[in-house]
Parts: sequence; C-alpha cells; structure tokens
Amino acid sequence: MILTGTEIERERRNGRITIEPFTPEQVNPNSYNFRLGRTLRVYREMPLDARHTNEVEEIEIPDEGYVLEPGRLYLAHTVERLGSEHYAPTFAARSSVARLGLFINLSASLGDIGYTGQWTLQLYSMNRVRVYPGINIGQMMWWRPQGEIVLYDGKYQGSVGPRSSDIHVDFDKQFARQRFPGLGATFEADEVGPKFAGLARASADFRVPAAFCVPAGEFVDALTEEQRNELADAFTDLRATVGAFFADSVARIQKTTAEIRLPRQARVLLAARLAELFKDADGVEFAVRSSGLDEDTGTSSLAGVHQSVLGVRGADAVIDAVESCWRSHYEAPAVAARIRAGDFSPTPRLAVIVQRMVRPTLAGVAFTGLDGPEGTTDPEGTGAAKVVVEYVEGLADELVAGVAVPRRVDSVALAAGPAPEASRDHPVLLEVVDLVRRLREDRGHDVDVEWAADADGVHLVQVRPLTAAREVSTVSAGPVAEGYRLYVDDLPSSFTLGAVAAVYGGYTAKRGPAHRLAHRHGVATGAGWVLRFNGRGLHGERTSNALREMLAGGSDECVLDFGDNLRQIVVPKEDVLDRLAVTSGASPDGTALHSVIVRDFVRGQLGVISRRVDGGGLVVEYTEEGLMALNRGTAGGETIIVGDVSDDSADVSFPASGAVLRPHLDEIGRFTEAMHAEYGPVTLEWVHDDGTLYFVDYSVLGGDDAVTVAHGEVCISPGTARGPLLRLDDDALLRRLSIGPAVSIDKSRDVSEHDGLARILEQVASYERKPVVSAARPYAVLSVLLDHVAGFVFDQGSALGHLAILLREARIPAVTAAGISGTEVVISDGTVTTTGSKGA
Repeated sequence: MILTGTEIERERRNGRITIEPFTPEQVNPNSYNFRLGRTLRVYREMPLDARHTNEVEEIEIPDEGYVLEPGRLYLAHTVERLGSEHYAPTFAARSSVARLGLFINLSASLGDIGYTGQWTLQLYSMNRVRVYPGINIGQMMWWRPQGEIVLYDGKYQGSVGPRSSDIHVDFDKQFARQRFPGLGATFEADEVGPKFAGLARASADFRVPAAFCVPAGEFVDALTEEQRNELADAFTDLRATVGAFFADSVARIQKTTAEIRLPRQARVLLAARLAELFKDADGVEFAVRSSGLDEDTGTSSLAGVHQSVLGVRGADAVIDAVESCWRSHYEAPAVAARIRAGDFSPTPRLAVIVQRMVRPTLAGVAFTGLDGPEGTTDPEGTGAAKVVVEYVEGLADELVAGVAVPRRVDSVALAAGPAPEASRDHPVLLEVVDLVRRLREDRGHDVDVEWAADADGVHLVQVRPLTAAREVSTVSAGPVAEGYRLYVDDLPSSFTLGAVAAVYGGYTAKRGPAHRLAHRHGVATGAGWVLRFNGRGLHGERTSNALREMLAGGSDECVLDFGDNLRQIVVPKEDVLDRLAVTSGASPDGTALHSVIVRDFVRGQLGVISRRVDGGGLVVEYTEEGLMALNRGTAGGETIIVGDVSDDSADVSFPASGAVLRPHLDEIGRFTEAMHAEYGPVTLEWVHDDGTLYFVDYSVLGGDDAVTVAHGEVCISPGTARGPLLRLDDDALLRRLSIGPAVSIDKSRDVSEHDGLARILEQVASYERKPVVSAARPYAVLSVLLDHVAGFVFDQGSALGHLAILLREARIPAVTAAGISGTEVVISDGTVTTTGSKGA
C-alpha cells in the first residue's frame, strides 16, 4: 500500500520517515520530489570489472549546468537524505524529466527499509541534455510492508554523494555464501556433517549462536597430490599391519598433514564470510569446531575425537583454527576411531563449523534416555522425559574432555526445588531441562545436548542422537540359557551378572589368574561356570539340554552361588537345573534374566594345605575331614615336611596316613614354588580325590590377600570385564593429550605428545591379556585404547563426557571407584572387584 502525500508528511513529523532538508511544496499526491546534487561520477576505463574496484572521475556541476552526453552513464546523487525504518522506498524520474529522454535509474528503483542517506542516481540520456544542480529530478515513494521488518545494514548505508559500484565486495560475499553456508541456508548434508545440519535445523526454533560451515570438500581440495599419495600409503600400511605400529603410523600421517593449508582464494572468501555474517569480526570471539561427516549419527557419535578451538579472534586466527581442526582428523584419537569402525580410507571426511562463541556463566551437557530405554520419564507421574544434566562454571570444554569433574543433577531433583548449594543455578538448569525436552520432542528420539548459558539465556551448542544408554537388559522375550567357563572365558560385555556380580568378581579376580597358572603347570583344577538364563531357556528342551551338556563330567556335585546372600549351596549335578528353577522362580514362560555361578564340588578323601618355608622346604598339612574343616580349624591335621623340594634326596617327614600324597609331592612343591614367585608367600589349598590332586584356592601370607569389592559411584558404561590392573598415573600427560581437542587458540602443541602416546600404548601392549585401565579421570585421549583394553576404572569423572559416550558405543565397561589397587580386576555393571597386592 503506497503512502499518500499527506501520510508522508505525517510520518515525517512522527519520525518514521526521514527527509532532510524538507520542503512542504515538494510533496506530491503520493510521493516527494527530490533534487539533483552537485557531484557526478563517471568511470574512467572500460571494460568495467565486477570483481575489482573500478577507477572513477568526479565532476562538479556548475551553476550554469552540465551537458550529459548520450550513451554515457553518470552517477549522481540526491540533495536530500531520505529513508525510513518502517516503509519500503521506491523512486522514479519525474515525468517531465523522462520527457527529455533522461533516465535517473537503469534497473535499481527499489530501496531497502532501514537505509537512510543521499541516494545514488544512475543518469543515462537518450539526447544531449543540460542538467542543473538542485533541479527537481525525481520522486520518492514509500510503501507499507507486510511481514517482519529486517533493517538494511549494508555497504551503502549513510552514503554522501554518488557511490560507485561496490559489487566486487558482493562478489566475494556471494561466492563466500555459496562456499560456506550459514545456518539458514540450503546445503548438502553429506558435505557439512550431522553436527552442523543438526544445529541448522534447531536454529529455526532454538537459540543457536550464529555460525557458518566450511564443507568437507574444502578439506579434500586443500590436499596436494603428494599429500594424498603419502596418506594413501600410510593407511594401506595401517591396514596391512592391523594397527600393530599405530603410534609410528600416526606420526607418519601427522608429518604428512602438518602443512595442510587453506588455499589462497578460499582464505579470501572465508574472510569475506566472516565480515558479512559478523559485522565486527575482529571484535567477535569464535568457537571453531570440527563436524565429521560420520559424527553424531544415530549409531555413532565419534564424540571428542576431533578438535575444537575456542577463543578465536580475527580472520587469520579463524583460518589457523580451521586448519588445526583439519589436522585433528589425522591425529591418534580420530584415526583410532575410524580404524575401530573398519575405515582405513585416507580421504578426509570432515567439515568445520565457525560459530560465535558464548562466554557462559554455566555450561555443560544434558541427556534423555541415559539410564533407561528411550522414553524414560520422570517418576513423578508427569510423563515428561527424564533429563540428566552435568555442568560446570564457565566453559564446558574440560568437562567433555574428561578433565573436569562436573556437578550432576536430574530433572526429578530440579522439580523438587533448588538445592541450597546450587540455588543460583536452578533457573538456568530448569531452562536446560525445558530445552532438552523440546529437542527430544522435535527429534522424536533421545538426545545428547551441549549447552552454554549467559545473560541472554541458554544457547544450544550441539545436539546429537543418544547413541548408547547405560541401561542394563533384565529381560529377554526369547529363550536364554548360556554359560561361560568361570576362570577361562572372558564374558561378553553385554552379559548381565546382576546379583552375582561381586561373587563373580571375587572368584575370577583372585582365583582366575591362579587357575590359569595351574593349567600351565599341568595342575588339575575343578571346573566352574557362570550361567545366565530365563524361564523359557531353562525349561526349553533344546536350551536346557545344552546346559546339561555343558555341566557334564567332572564331579558329581556342584556348588551354586546366587549372590552375596545366597551362596555355596551344594547340590547333585543332576539336580542343578531343577534347583535353579526353584531358587530363581523361573517359570516355563518366564522372561526375566537370572545369573548364577556353578562350580564343581570335589569332596575328595583328603583336604590339603601347602606352603613354602625358608631354605626351599615345603610343609604340607592334610586331613580326612576335608578342606573346609582344615581351613576353619575344626579338625586336626597331619603334617608332611620336605627339607628341600629341589633335592630328590632331601629328608621327608612323612606320616603313614599320608602315603597317597607321596606321588604328588613334586607337583605340590613345584606349583607352590610357582605361586610363591607370582604372589609372594602363599598358602595353597588342595583336594585329593581318587588319585587326582585338585588345586582349589590360595591365601597370601603376611600381605593383603583379601578380595576387595567396591560399588562404583557412577556406572559410566555397563557390562562385564576382567583383566590385569594397569594404573596410568601420568595425569599431566593425559590431561595435556586430552585438552588438545578443545584448546584455546594460544595453547601450544607439545612435541612430546607422540612419545607420550606411544608410551601408553606400549604399556597396554605389554600385557598378555587385555588389561583393565585405572586412571584419575575419563580423559578423552584414552579413546585410543578402546581396541586394546577390557575396561576402565576412574577415580572420579563424568558419565556424560566424550569418552563416556564412546565407551558405551563400544560396549566397554567403565565405572568410577576411587582407591582401586591390586593385580586383577573384574568390573560388572558398576561393581569393581580386585585382588590384593603381592605380599612381601
């Protein structure tokens, strides 16, 4: 709707239209006449170049006028400053001027809402026409807009005098927009990665800091042919050696990629993109984040394996940060993650996000579905998704890198009211819960969110699908009846031990290594199993027969352990399945999962204890009343003394009742000596049954021989694992290597990183079996060990950090439990069991 002359005057008086200077007589029925200014501009040389600045010459129009030549363009200007923040302007020549054959604009009659200044006119004449300064040459009209108004803030704002074309500035910006799409642009999702695509989708309805993306194709184009060939060779070697020389291979790859640089033209366009999207780019602080094309999918997050650079200022620093993110694609955590997924491709699949950085008062991560299946709700009957939040003051980079220990709260606790120690945080955390729930509803699945809060509110920094929850399966609709050898087999990490977790840990952490040592020395041991079953498996013909076949052989009796409070139930082996059904209540159609430990019970004719004495001697005690009576002191025993086990002619004090042990003395002596060498002074327990001597257990003399059971504070990743304990105590190194993926722009890279990483990998590789690694915190760099360890125990840490996510995705058990020490570790769904340290 066009404004009438009367309305133009009224809106000028109201300050909603600018006309300076204003002359009432120049108001028309629906326009305002503007006058020609004194200055003209003409281009000096042809052809004009749209990509570069074109030289101009200025002409002052004298009072006696100036003749415009036909076929030539003259840039002129209005005398008046004209504009409005409320109406859309258009202008045209007065009809009297047009009748002279004079155009005052060629193709640009529409102005922008928000522009105020002198207007540049494009004078083009069909005839030789004399013009004069101050003549009424054109008319301005204003139109009422429809929709939300966004004010002009472009390069011509506030112009004085004629402005020649600055299209060269738009040229770079135009191509910069195409090369580096913003949050509201259309783009190919497989070029920007799920991380940027997720933020772009969220930006329409949520508070997302302004950002643009450097697509993955820019990374590919930046590699030289020599670099491509070298990377192809390096990854071919990695595949051929199955990663056996991982640290050296990564060092070779990093040497190749150290000189990756953004090409010159891309640097120019990136600087132009910054200047357009962020008006004071040099004064803006940026977060430059990697966006892997395979990150943040529904099945894999690749959390934390690529670099983010925070606190970046200026175009040159942003470019450096982009190149740093690129190089992180070829650093150890990222390479290890791709190898675990079977990806040995040398071609980079990494975009980079350049985003206005939030300097938060609080920041952190939040999840739905973390402690249960998708859709888990608050237990208050609201039906709303339960949200778990971990946060710190200031930036969250150290939290997600596993270096900082966060505060932890959930939506249930928040709904109950503010905690005294966090009352100031409570409103922000409630806003986080609302944000996460809205995101979950929008996405239709459980989410993993990174957020930052400042004075403006809570900003969404990242959103991805929840790839792995910490839920433990307790039911199975199909028949389940499976078993593993107690001291020999490693359980699948998905195996649910339930109530027997601590018992299993006690047996396998202590007895497991000793039983394996016994087998290497040809010493017999009783068999044992850990079984998992439900009613349908226990009563099904095929599955129950498989269990009976597994338990067949060995002794005629078994000992059943159902947990700490229901243990050592001795039953005939033929009755084991019936007893399992009765004790567990597993009906034929039952789906609930149960676990039990079953061990051969060898009563034998003699219970035997042996120990080494000074000088190489051996003391053997035995009784016909059995090993338990001998251990508990309820039965007296006979003693055999061997002066020197290594000397066949040594004196042996031998009671007549112990004649059946004479053939076994060498075996007892050799294995007692082997156990002494492994654990220090020990007492060994044996059972003699029908001519066979079975090793049962041992105790450390004068040392901490107790089995330690700890219930972890946080179950980071569920499941079962066991292995020798490896403590990594170089916290300074682990911290430095972990903070690398989220550093300040001025943080230098330490040249010792390769050596430090190689040292950690060598420590892990030195174990015959995969170790359980113990560390102070869930440092992000430990992701390089995921293929090489059985599990993790941390003194403290977050269940929501990057490493925690990767552990759950890889199904590697992990828990926080401080003060763990010993030689052998068993983890099971948050319970940690260790053997004591070697005695003196």
